[in-house]
Amino acid sequence: MKLLVSFVLLVLGVSLVRGGAFGRVVGGNYAKRGQFPYQVALTLKRQTLCGGAIVHERFFLTAARCFYDGVNRLPVDELNVFYGSEKLFSNGRYNRIKTVHFHEQYDLALVEVRRKFELSATTRPVALGEATFGEHLPATVSGYGRNTADGNRVFQLKYTQLNSLPGSVCQEALGDDYYEGVFCLDTSAGSGFCLGDYGGPAVADDKLVGIGSYTVGGKCETGEPDVFVDVGYFGEWVQSILEAEPASGE
Repeated sequence: MKLLVSFVLLVLGVSLVRGGAFGRVVGGNYAKRGQFPYQVALTLKRQTLCGGAIVHERFFLTAARCFYDGVNRLPVDELNVFYGSEKLFSNGRYNRIKTVHFHEQYDLALVEVRRKFELSATTRPVALGEATFGEHLPATVSGYGRNTADGNRVFQLKYTQLNSLPGSVCQEALGDDYYEGVFCLDTSAGSGFCLGDYGGPAVADDKLVGIGSYTVGGKCETGEPDVFVDVGYFGEWVQSILEAEPASGE
């Protein structure tokens, strides 16, 4: 990992394992069955670490930071990928990880699973955004977990709609940590991502436009922007891996 991913891990300043299951989408609504068929949860010993989005029958996108506990790599062979249900650990399926393709510089990972995802009404890939995400646009974010950062754990997928902030506002919020290839979503109304949601999707017009990276300041429920890696900006990188991988798995 290069400088940016290392910085993100430092800003969050938490252990993915030590703290147990983290809070997820703060505020928002409960999802119905099949409403977000691309949603996955990355778990370790039934503790939810991060979200993710299925983009191919063998791949999902998530944040690179999801595979680190502080600065140490998590044991990939012990991680599970839960999918196919709005109820966490119930009525869904599990997969295991075969390979993690880390972007060389930014907080993005394309993950190949050992077996093809079993596609159905509750499981199917989301199309990739083909252009960078614009300003003042709505996007739907989703994740498993708590109603509040300090609340009790909730085992049902939640979602909310957030609006993208102007690039100048995002740049001001991030300061020297801003870079081309991210956008910010406005959480000032009270809803947004929290620890454990990161790696999860932002979708607009049925296309995956962003992958959650972190919240400015490293703490949710503060009204600070949520920072997303812009999928459209990194589309060529994603496609290069998808096209290079031979068909495998059953």
